[in-house]
Amino acid sequence: MKISNELKVGLTIIAATAIFILGVRYFEDLPLFTTTYDLSAEFENAGGLIPGNLVRVNGVSVGSVNEVGISAETGKVDVKFHVDRTITVTEGSYAQVSGIDALGAVRLDLILGPNDAPVIPEGGKVDVGKGNDVFGDLTARAPEMVDKFSSVLNGLDNVLAETGTMLSEPDSDFRSTLKSVNGSVTELQNLLVAERDRISAILLNVEEATGSLKTLSSENGPAVSKLIADLSVTVKTLDRELVRLGDASSGLNVLLAKINNGEGTLGLLVNDPSMYHKMDSTLDGINLLLADFKANPGKYLGEMKLVDLF
Repeated sequence: MKISNELKVGLTIIAATAIFILGVRYFEDLPLFTTTYDLSAEFENAGGLIPGNLVRVNGVSVGSVNEVGISAETGKVDVKFHVDRTITVTEGSYAQVSGIDALGAVRLDLILGPNDAPVIPEGGKVDVGKGNDVFGDLTARAPEMVDKFSSVLNGLDNVLAETGTMLSEPDSDFRSTLKSVNGSVTELQNLLVAERDRISAILLNVEEATGSLKTLSSENGPAVSKLIADLSVTVKTLDRELVRLGDASSGLNVLLAKINNGEGTLGLLVNDPSMYHKMDSTLDGINLLLADFKANPGKYLGEMKLVDLF
């Protein structure tokens, strides 16, 4: 099948047109095969925004700026932009110019509103928010910053002037303080020079004591270890004896409590005076009986017969 030249030229023109359209949409950050969602916003200041700048939602590129111009009706900057139709822009959404104009990195940030709010129609206007042009903010605040910097410099000049005055006047408090400090340093230096020998001797003694202690611990290490082990055993034994002594003390406390309460024979003797007097009188009677027996044995043995005795 032979294709005529006219058809070839037509197909070429159609293909070139399609490529041109696709290229333009690509460089304008437009979807190649889907339609876009056009919106607009009015700003007091464009902040360096130009056509082709990106439109971002949460840091993600979703479109680009189509046109930036002055509105004849309001005198504000009218910005027309488009986003992907997958992005739902609801009422409560707002746009703001972000980035640094001086570096040419300007973009349009779109902050989306609530999902359940009505959707802004095609070609509708989006509210605007305050941008964050760093250099613009610095430029606006420059006069205030210059005034503060001037006040700081004036204060520094006053401080330097007062310092110079204190240094130049012989009777100033600062000069007196410096003289006192200088005198104290001189006295300290003289003291160190005068006591240098004693300080050297003290340091030498400390060094010798440290060396002796090190030598003792290195030469008699096993003996010191044995001494510590024996001391540990002794301490453990003493702990056990103290426990036993505590138990004995507890038992003695119980016994004394019973005696004080009048329990048992010894408790009755201690707490009942009548038993003491009775025992005392009994002992007196026994003593008298023994004395009479020694004095007159026949009185008690006279009636006994030898057979009774043995």
